[in-house]
Amino acid sequence: MTVDFEECLKDSPRFRAALEEVEGDVAELELKLDKLVKLCIVMIDTGKAFCAANKQFMNGIRDLAQYSSNDAVVETSLTKFSDSLQEMINFHTILFDQTQRSIKAQLQNFVKEDLRKFKDAKKQFEKVSEEKENALVKNAQVQRNKQHEVEEATNILTATRKCFRHIALDYVLQINVLQSKRRSEILKSVRYLLKSCFKYFSMKLHVHI
Repeated sequence: MTVDFEECLKDSPRFRAALEEVEGDVAELELKLDKLVKLCIVMIDTGKAFCAANKQFMNGIRDLAQYSSNDAVVETSLTKFSDSLQEMINFHTILFDQTQRSIKAQLQNFVKEDLRKFKDAKKQFEKVSEEKENALVKNAQVQRNKQHEVEEATNILTATRKCFRHIALDYVLQINVLQSKRRSEILKSVRYLLKSCFKYFSMKLHVHI
């Protein structure tokens, strides 16, 4: 969801409710993305271990092929089989590398860069919101018969309101940019991974044993 700029300038209850909903949603999004990235790391590490074990198995087959050099049929068959396994290992390695770039790196960068900007804007907004509330309280408590204090409190409140509007608009902009970018970043990373998987299985079809 996006946040309305007009409601932002009014600092209306609707604006505050929208902020609360967005902030909760973004916090949940960060948890989901962090979890996905961690799962991706585990999958890649497990895949690399699988490739390493597969490579040892392939080397065992090659050793057996060399041992069977006196039997041309066995040697040729085992050599072709080990070559096919090597191709599959290469394909797996490429797939894991592309998975790391499409899911781990891209989404991790989204979390570190875009969500960090959101959090920074949120902190500034919360700070200036508190300052505005303090200025409102001070302005309400000042004794009206003391003109100097009234003018000072009014000037502080006016300046604080201007600052609040500026920071609030920037915060809403960050929210709306994030809400727009999250879709493209997630879909782009998944699309890239799907293309990598398709390419991986297409290459496997060309492996002949």
